[in-house]
Amino acid sequence: MSSINHKNLVPDVISYETLMKLCQRGKVRRVVMGGNGREAMYDVESLPVRYRREVYRRYPDLAERQRSEGLMDLIEPNAAAEHYFATYLLGEPTTEEASAGGAKEELKAGQSKELKAGQSKELKAGQSDERKGGRHLPVAKQREYANNCAILDAIDRQLAKLTCGDGVKKSKTEFWTEMAESMPRLKERYPNSLPENARSLQRKYTLYKREGFASMVHKLYQNTNATKILTEEQDAVLLVLVTQYNNLEDTRIASLYNSIAASQSPCWSTITASTVRKWRKSHPQETAYGRLGATKFKASKSMQVRRSKPTAPFLHWSLDGWTAELLYQKRTERKSGTVVTYHNRLTMVVVLDTSCDYPMGYAIGDHETPELIKEALRNAALHSRELTGEMLRACQIQSDRYAIKKMSELYSKAGQWVTPAAARNAKAKPIERYFGYLNNTYCKVLHNWAGYGITTDPNKQPNSEAKNALRHCFPDEAGCRQQLMGIIEAERAQKRGELLELLTRLPDKYRLPMTRADYLLAYGETTSRTIQLEGCGVRPQLLGVRRAYDTFDPTFREHADADWSVYYDPDDLSNILVTTEGDTRRYLLEEKYVQPMALAEQSAADREELARVQAYNKAQRESVEERIMSAHELVHVALEENEVGKNILNRLMLLDSKGQHKDERSLINSQLGSGEEAEFEEVDYDLFWK
Repeated sequence: MSSINHKNLVPDVISYETLMKLCQRGKVRRVVMGGNGREAMYDVESLPVRYRREVYRRYPDLAERQRSEGLMDLIEPNAAAEHYFATYLLGEPTTEEASAGGAKEELKAGQSKELKAGQSKELKAGQSDERKGGRHLPVAKQREYANNCAILDAIDRQLAKLTCGDGVKKSKTEFWTEMAESMPRLKERYPNSLPENARSLQRKYTLYKREGFASMVHKLYQNTNATKILTEEQDAVLLVLVTQYNNLEDTRIASLYNSIAASQSPCWSTITASTVRKWRKSHPQETAYGRLGATKFKASKSMQVRRSKPTAPFLHWSLDGWTAELLYQKRTERKSGTVVTYHNRLTMVVVLDTSCDYPMGYAIGDHETPELIKEALRNAALHSRELTGEMLRACQIQSDRYAIKKMSELYSKAGQWVTPAAARNAKAKPIERYFGYLNNTYCKVLHNWAGYGITTDPNKQPNSEAKNALRHCFPDEAGCRQQLMGIIEAERAQKRGELLELLTRLPDKYRLPMTRADYLLAYGETTSRTIQLEGCGVRPQLLGVRRAYDTFDPTFREHADADWSVYYDPDDLSNILVTTEGDTRRYLLEEKYVQPMALAEQSAADREELARVQAYNKAQRESVEERIMSAHELVHVALEENEVGKNILNRLMLLDSKGQHKDERSLINSQLGSGEEAEFEEVDYDLFWK
């Protein structure tokens, strides 16, 4: 509501007498009563039209404020419009368009031929947006369009009052003029894009009433007038050319496309390298898959999985081979003479405990082989005994897929679960990053450092001229091995305390001991031939020496005819593991104790070991005697039942013609060779052992 004071109204606009009479009749409303230092104020809108126009003519700012404030009081946020524009996707049909059957799409000028039946009519922009899931409107535009709707809703309510005859009578022309003139002041509080021209504002209002929220979205957001790739066939041709494995240049792609376009009827519009570049940028997934390959696409475009480190050791081991970036010199005898090469590198297989990136095991060789992997796992098992007092297995072992069929059995012995990484997925293996850490931390500071991989920026590689000048200072193979071993030992010394602290968090159910038998079966060496049991045990030839092994397990000697395979540890020959074919039977044998012949040379330990053997032999003999006696008893019972069973009168009382039973039964028993009262003689089984 706008008001004007007494001195600005009287006498220039209206006389004092007229004003007082109008106030007395209730035609003009006095807002503030005058007196006591106050100046009287009057409502401008309550003045007669001719006086009100004069006020607005003399004070245009007052007129503008009146119009804008009157409309601003009616503006209410439109929640439905805000939700609509927040979820609006460019390239997808709106609700109004869908209900109307969709807007018809026009082809570019020069391509007015109707599409064939069944052919898609989607434009290129729409196809791109659908593949991307649609583009949202900018946030500023969402707010602007929502304000437009809220202001037009307020105008609609104001227009309803005018139509119903409420308030001061105005013509529609005057109404729309006032509404248009109030737009600039509304923008300060409600940023909008409504026109400030009366006729344009009226047309916008009419369009809004007819089409709803969709009428606010500017057509330039989906303008396809300049689009040259319209149909699915054109899109497919460009897709095939852009995704070629040989990565054609944009100019070459445009040339090939134009040659195909010229052969079409009607001819397609020609394109330029700029069109190809824009099209390629709008299709990043298809372009990356075709131009880079599936491996790089998976590494850079596919969704990645984030993982956390294990909270305790032995929960997860990751192993892989690394061609170390350290060079060594090597002498080679050739027909032309001795040649010294300086490009040689060693391979190191590392078993990494990922809880704190601790190198649990390692092995160094010329190149990665199953034997080298086995040696690294063996080193991990032995080192676990150094750390914990017993050899432990891992709960989970992660490896690459190198010789996976052959190595799966070994991995399953070293860990409870085996989870090979997917092929060509280096990101899945934390040990790959660990190798980069070793290269940067330790190898880079050595004078025989070879640099990074071949795909690295050449400016980050070592100076090849300096390396060539220093090549005579490179270590030999033994020296290079010492460098790698020093790196691993330095890592272990640095992280041992952290590993032992984390070891306290390892749950008991995941503490998986590895027995001596399991260790020998997994990592032990084996002889070239099988061996049989002798009286003194088994006597394999190990490391060129014939050795004797035996066990106090009483069941071992029950398989005297079996052929045994031998597994042994070259570093510890105190015991061996023997197995039958298929590892169906396993026995851990200990090296036989050698007794001195002379009683004078026997020690207490010798006598204790001798007593142990004698006790075993006694228990073995008693066990055999017991089984033989049990067998005799079973046989005698069976024979007795058999002899008695032959005479049916022993079971049935059948009388003869004279009424006798016993006489006839005794007669038959005597004929069978055994009397009724016959008894079996007791056998003295001790005779067998005397």
